[in-house]
Amino acid sequence: MPKQVALTVSGHTHGGQIRFAGWAPFVPSQCRNRYVYGHVHEDGRDLIVSGGIGCSILPVRFGVSPEITVIELST
Repeated sequence: MPKQVALTVSGHTHGGQIRFAGWAPFVPSQCRNRYVYGHVHEDGRDLIVSGGIGCSILPVRFGVSPEITVIELST
């Protein structure tokens, strides 16, 4: 992402769908658990990844509650 982009709001990954103490055992991404869920602050930039409300492949969610993320921006 270019340095002038301060905030990225990402589509959800179901938080990994199954999580144990913040770690997802299976994430179909090259970055693995790094960007799978939550608020990530790196190099002065922010990324927000929602846990979403549904499931993928298997109808199972463990350790990740369904959520709708509300982001409030202010100056």
